Amino acid sequence: MMATSSPTSPPPPHRALLLALALGLLGSAALTGCGGAPAAFSTRYPDNAHDDIAVLLRRLEAAGNRPAGTVAVGITAEPKKVYAVDMTSGRVLWESPAAATSEPIIAGEAVVFDTASGLVGLDLKSGAPRFTASLEVGKLQGAGGDGPLVAFTDTKGGGTLARSELVLVRGASVAWRREMDAQIGVPTVIGNTVLVPWASQYLSALDAVSGTEIARIRVGDGVIGHALPEGDGVYIGSNHGVAPITASVGSGQIRSGGFFGLPPKDLPGRPQLLRDVYGEAGVQTAESARHRIRLAWQPVQAGAGKVGAQDNTVYLVFYRFVLALDPADYALRWIHVHGTDIVGATGQAGGVAIADAKGGLATLGAASGKVVWQADTGKASTVVHLPRGGGHVEAGQPPSSDELREGLLAAAQDADTRLVPARLWAVDELSKTKDATATLGLIGLCDDTSTAAPVKAQACASLKGREIGADHLLTALGRHAGHLEGTKPPPVAALAKAAASLNEKRAVPLLVTHLADAQTPSRELRGLVESLAKLGDPSAIEPLTRFLQLYHADPIDEHLVGALEVIPGALVDLEATTSIEALRAVASDQLGSEPVRAKAEEALKILEAKKALAEKAAADAAAGKGGDAAAAAEQAAAKKPDPIDKPRPTHLSTEMINSALLPVRKELRACLTKGPKPHFQARVVLVIEDGKVLMVSVVPKELQACVEPLARAQTFPKTRVIKAERVTYTLKRK
Repeated sequence: MMATSSPTSPPPPHRALLLALALGLLGSAALTGCGGAPAAFSTRYPDNAHDDIAVLLRRLEAAGNRPAGTVAVGITAEPKKVYAVDMTSGRVLWESPAAATSEPIIAGEAVVFDTASGLVGLDLKSGAPRFTASLEVGKLQGAGGDGPLVAFTDTKGGGTLARSELVLVRGASVAWRREMDAQIGVPTVIGNTVLVPWASQYLSALDAVSGTEIARIRVGDGVIGHALPEGDGVYIGSNHGVAPITASVGSGQIRSGGFFGLPPKDLPGRPQLLRDVYGEAGVQTAESARHRIRLAWQPVQAGAGKVGAQDNTVYLVFYRFVLALDPADYALRWIHVHGTDIVGATGQAGGVAIADAKGGLATLGAASGKVVWQADTGKASTVVHLPRGGGHVEAGQPPSSDELREGLLAAAQDADTRLVPARLWAVDELSKTKDATATLGLIGLCDDTSTAAPVKAQACASLKGREIGADHLLTALGRHAGHLEGTKPPPVAALAKAAASLNEKRAVPLLVTHLADAQTPSRELRGLVESLAKLGDPSAIEPLTRFLQLYHADPIDEHLVGALEVIPGALVDLEATTSIEALRAVASDQLGSEPVRAKAEEALKILEAKKALAEKAAADAAAGKGGDAAAAAEQAAAKKPDPIDKPRPTHLSTEMINSALLPVRKELRACLTKGPKPHFQARVVLVIEDGKVLMVSVVPKELQACVEPLARAQTFPKTRVIKAERVTYTLKRK
């Protein structure tokens, strides 16, 4: 019998109550329920009453643990049908045409879903119609059930404007309805008790027969939006975490009696532990992408009053990927790459059950990630609600390091652009793998022009700092573009930076050949030059000098100019005093790129000072002299007057700051040892305008008084910048 849609059905209790009040037939006792107790959700009902909580705990214990389910329910793509599958055999039990506007929810012995004309409940095992019910307030918020009892909630609005309703269906009939002026969460039924979260902090327990409130919990340290029946207990919580209903929760502290939450780090797609019922307007539609990006897990008692995840694992579903993660720190256990979008998943003892958009069902072992059971329903689906059970799950053995690496590489190489956030996660995990083959895989991702740009960039960046796999780097650098060979240049800059971070000097001749190769893309040149400087091999001096001479007046694009600008600094790092004449020619070439000329002048000044210092030291050594002649020569070189027609540099560089502070370098270094505690280094921030110091800021602060007057007394180069420049200078003892 279809209850609420019939005009002959009795009015819901709240309507009868209002009618009686209007006729003046009810006294004040009707407002408080039997024996003077406040009505359900009344503001007069006491919070966290010890005796009430004790009664609730006894009722929950008497209801016992509910067995795991074996029936999954899904909704097909157009034409829409609701269907059920036996998870023990993979056999379709029934299907029924239905214009569902929401995902299906398994609630006790029924499956419920919303339609344009109201809520529909079908028998879970047979698909026969059980009931229909109107949503008289707003949108379906959630449902739960036990046996023939089904409770559902609908709500609209938020804050003080919120309006919600709780409805209990028994068998085929609506038993009662209760309304409230607050947002309501996802309810459940345990035995003969209805648990209802509401207003973020409250959980009310209602008697299923009378609809009266028998206990109320209010927490002050968390949010309650869901009531969850699980095999070993009943839990309450939200997207922030869950806790079991115990006497400690009854004291008003959800986090004191065992609480399970996840780290604050965002996962790809930002899936939530549970749906944020107070931040979202009702359950998801059948077509929502949320069904393809979700967390699958199951809470369990972890001993010593703690709560954890079943098998200590949460499963991130991201379209076609399943990642098994440690809930404490998201450490990756394994990754499964599925052939089709996953539209349903649930954690269970021993692993995770998944359902895909083509009608496939499978279970993956918690430890191994391997498929231990699969079936094909032939039902192309938009969403599937899976039970927390069904069998066919074996945890298995963890994958080997080779298997894990291969899985990560397969995920990172996947061409599906929707999966980029998860592919980036895979690249990050691959970069943590300490074996040479992982380095080869990262090189391949960095080298592949078809790789999505974010994935490619992260793979290239991940090569820097690798401590293993240098031979693979060298092999990749050995390749050049060749028309006849059908080859393209490798990602030179990324490989060069990786080689420099490893101090792999065997890469220098290979990098030099790429510098001279006209087929090397200009965007790769700056990273190449910077890496040659860091490697510190003098064999790079002559090729760098020659490249600067050839192209300093030929700025093909901004990438080439960027590379040319860093070559003078690289020659300084390499102490290339043999390049002084070449730098002098570049600096004075009026046809040259102005930024490159400015950098060449800076380098020329430093190298000339170094050369003078070396010559003075050699002369002193030959004459048998000692003392601080080297420092004097360096200061003298720094004070050498500039040509009158010298163009102003574009901006202040580190080299300019170093040169300007040379006359007081000893005094500045002495500042580091003054005071109660000596310092190895200090950071000096200078604000300079038109060659004058406007501000000096020193960290540590205790060095300010010593450093500031010394810095202010110096004259700095005037630049073409028309406003004040902020530069940072690191002062070290040596």
